[in-house]
Amino acid sequence: MSFFPVGFNPRADVVGALDLVNINTPDGDFGFLLGQDGKFTDVNDTVWWGTVLLTVPTVPFPINGVAPAGELAMTFFQDPDLPDLVGEIMDLGSDYIRGRAITFYVQVLTAMEQIYAPVVAPIRMAAFEMRSISATMMGPMQRRLTLSYEGVFAGRNEARGLYYSTVDHARLIGSANPSLNRIPTEYRPEEKLF
Repeated sequence: MSFFPVGFNPRADVVGALDLVNINTPDGDFGFLLGQDGKFTDVNDTVWWGTVLLTVPTVPFPINGVAPAGELAMTFFQDPDLPDLVGEIMDLGSDYIRGRAITFYVQVLTAMEQIYAPVVAPIRMAAFEMRSISATMMGPMQRRLTLSYEGVFAGRNEARGLYYSTVDHARLIGSANPSLNRIPTEYRPEEKLF
């Protein structure tokens, strides 16, 4: 199985790439085109809505046992004649997205015409679990919505709480290892081995 989609040559000349992000919610998936305005439809007829208002800062590399989280943010001016977007999203709360997937893709374009008729599917780059939604109000009209997701190495400095048993081994790799039935479960045996 290849990382690249069928029919794509990674050594071919690339004209450009589009950054895509998909947010999974109880109401369905929502796709966004980052850093561009407009609408993009991929080969699977999935529509990605573009806006320059969305930003995704880089996630710093984890050091000293700290796994920094990432965020997807949207900063905008609230039009007083339109519904309150911040209020509607905050009414849904963080439970609306907590534990659901946020997936990042890259759409490779080998010719400018492919922006209207792409020939390869978006390439999945990373998937994370979303954690929370927060809002910041700056001044009378400027608003910022921030969706936080787990960092690349979240939980790496925590114990997994797993034991050397067939059940926990199956949780890790998907199948049980019957040899783990022979591992002692009591750490202080009453009889000495020697």
